[in-house]
Amino acid sequence: MKLLNVRLGTEDARLAARLRKDGIPISQVVREAIRAAYHDRVEGRVRSRRPSEIMAEIYAALPDPPDLPPRRYDLRDPSSVRRQILARRRLRRP
Repeated sequence: MKLLNVRLGTEDARLAARLRKDGIPISQVVREAIRAAYHDRVEGRVRSRRPSEIMAEIYAALPDPPDLPPRRYDLRDPSSVRRQILARRRLRRP
């Protein structure tokens, strides 16, 4: 069994002492926290979001300014963007 030493700040030490006083083993709290953090991390990788969902959130959070003239193509439609890029033959630098 591996031993793990953790330095606690004043507030964390106070909370740990209170838990120990109430009969809760600190080692159990640490083990549960490690398992929960690992589970969240692994499950977060498995449950990845679709790029379209991410882009929808970005478009909702950062809408075009109202004074921007409308585009001749839809940025949300990959085939429309592809046609626009091919029509220009190359991307121009700003």
